[in-house]
Amino acid sequence: MADALVPFVFEDAAVRGAIVRLDDTVRAALAPHRYPPPLARALSELAAATTLLAASLKGRGSLTAQLSASGPARLAVVECNHALDVRATAQWDEAACSALPADATLALLAGDPARARFAITIDPGDGTIAQGIVALEPASVATMLAHYLERSAQVASRLVLASDAGRVGGLLVQKLPDARSDDPRGWTGIAERVESLRAADLVGVADPVGAIARAFSDRDVRVYAARTPRYACRCSAARAARSLAIAGRDEVEAAIAETGRVDVTCEFCGKRYTYTPDQARALFNAGPPAGAGSRR
Repeated sequence: MADALVPFVFEDAAVRGAIVRLDDTVRAALAPHRYPPPLARALSELAAATTLLAASLKGRGSLTAQLSASGPARLAVVECNHALDVRATAQWDEAACSALPADATLALLAGDPARARFAITIDPGDGTIAQGIVALEPASVATMLAHYLERSAQVASRLVLASDAGRVGGLLVQKLPDARSDDPRGWTGIAERVESLRAADLVGVADPVGAIARAFSDRDVRVYAARTPRYACRCSAARAARSLAIAGRDEVEAAIAETGRVDVTCEFCGKRYTYTPDQARALFNAGPPAGAGSRR
């Protein structure tokens, strides 16, 4: 089954939703690094969640979920843009992560909550970046993000995520402004149905449309055209050059003195951009020459 995100609405209730499968996308996004099982699971679920949230972006924006902490996982980042291009990276303590169960929560991975920060950043591409802080709770990624959506966007939401044996999926439903709170077949009934779903209901069905039909077999659901998520890293020689410019001339000269070149490695995909001394020094003069930085 190809990866897909399928939006849908309930014809008999003011509720919208989307379902996503990301098996190949997540496999490719995690492949550059050997993540320990609990961290790989958390990144997989965050990938499904960010894809569902990014699907509603307007224009050419992007959405990033980022955990910064002092525990077993020091950093976890998942990005998804308007085109549903997904990438992920993390930094971790191998021994500490190995001591955790495979289904460890993000809060356990973060360690001390006083020294942890979980944020959602939306970059619409026009310079007006917005960021919201997600409360780190001893709960699933899905529960934390659903609570975040209800608090920040004031939109009643239910989110379920699944990562099982290389299969990754998620489903998000949200109450529209004109939904009736007292209608058991409206938001209340749909929310209860979503809360009862299991991982197998998301990733054990042949395709996302089939999963929707199975989960809401007694409802009138309109399904829209599927979109195709994919793994894609957005690193480039130009971005590598900017990172060297930010690092500064002294750090560049130190690298040249030590190795005779300057290397910049993308934390997401592992690609390495190598600059000769002349190319690296040119960044602090008239800017990088054409073709500067060879990629490996």
